[in-house]
Amino acid sequence: MKLTVSKEALTILQPKLRDHTNLLLSYDDGVGPYSHHGLEALQIAFKLIFITDQMPMDDYNLKIESNLGPIYVKEYSTEFLGTNLKIQFNTNYHLFTLSDDGEIIEDNLQIEDLRT
Repeated sequence: MKLTVSKEALTILQPKLRDHTNLLLSYDDGVGPYSHHGLEALQIAFKLIFITDQMPMDDYNLKIESNLGPIYVKEYSTEFLGTNLKIQFNTNYHLFTLSDDGEIIEDNLQIEDLRT
């Protein structure tokens, strides 16, 4: 499994990276400290979350390599993900999307910075 961040998305996300930062692609299922909602109406929802390396990430036990750096996920959430993931930025609507080769997984990928 790999994740590619588009050039447009990189220009926005890369400046947010700093030392001692971990990135999570969080499946919003109500499990763990960064998932507050759980499934509503059986919808699949993911967020990209910035945390410090001192914050807990026990539930995020699988590392995915990306051109933004390693991104951690809950291993069981991979059943909703493909093997060739992409994060893109739609400049017309100013939205991030998460997709794989076959479909859009999240058409409005939320970005959360919990480091402060």
